[in-house]
Amino acid sequence: MSTWAIPLAVGAAAAWALGITAAKPALRSWDGLSFVLGRWVLVALLALLYAGVSGQLAFPGWRPAAMAALAGVLDASVGGILYVTALQRTSAYRATTLSSTAPLWGVLASVAFLGEPLRWGVFVAAGLVVVGAWFLTERDAANGRPSDPAGTLLALAAGVLWGFAETVPSKLALDGGLSPATLLCLFAVSGALGVLALMPLLRRRIARRTERRGLSFLILSAVGGAFLGWILWLVALTQAPASVLSPVR
Repeated sequence: MSTWAIPLAVGAAAAWALGITAAKPALRSWDGLSFVLGRWVLVALLALLYAGVSGQLAFPGWRPAAMAALAGVLDASVGGILYVTALQRTSAYRATTLSSTAPLWGVLASVAFLGEPLRWGVFVAAGLVVVGAWFLTERDAANGRPSDPAGTLLALAAGVLWGFAETVPSKLALDGGLSPATLLCLFAVSGALGVLALMPLLRRRIARRTERRGLSFLILSAVGGAFLGWILWLVALTQAPASVLSPVR
């Protein structure tokens, strides 16, 4: 394992935290569907530009491309919509905490689907993240803050999808020869297309709302959160097992 893998994963976690934090004020001016779609369209453009400039744009085969697309649909489309819906039904504090259980699901998925060894130290570290999340949400409830059970479940489901997508299909795509930049480009395009596919079903319940005042937060969430976070994470995945990096996330 490279000595840079852990610092890169820490940087990715910090960037994702920034993106998640910026989402809440953005959603005061943008509906959830428009926010997720706009976010990943912007990330796709940035990833394509980055891949072209860095000379990483390459297509090694359909299987790794399919894995990148699967990760995008699960993480960006479904996971993203679940998370922004949770933000609108429960506190940002609770939604962020519950979705942050992703490391545990990432470790379990890496062991179950990638055949990586179960390192008990890593498993305990991931479990502590979940225990910490539980105590934080319990404290939230003890302080009398309102909680919608549906919002809680949606945030937890987003964490499960994020943990799986960030490890299994992403690692398989990288092992199949996709560069991090190309993977992120396919990931973001698939995520945006997934949102477009779900829009006819969800738009009936989610009215379109886009206001200029929320645009800066959307850009911050896309550039400083999703784009930077995913590039750092994917580079880290090329240098270390997914099960080792996932608790850091």
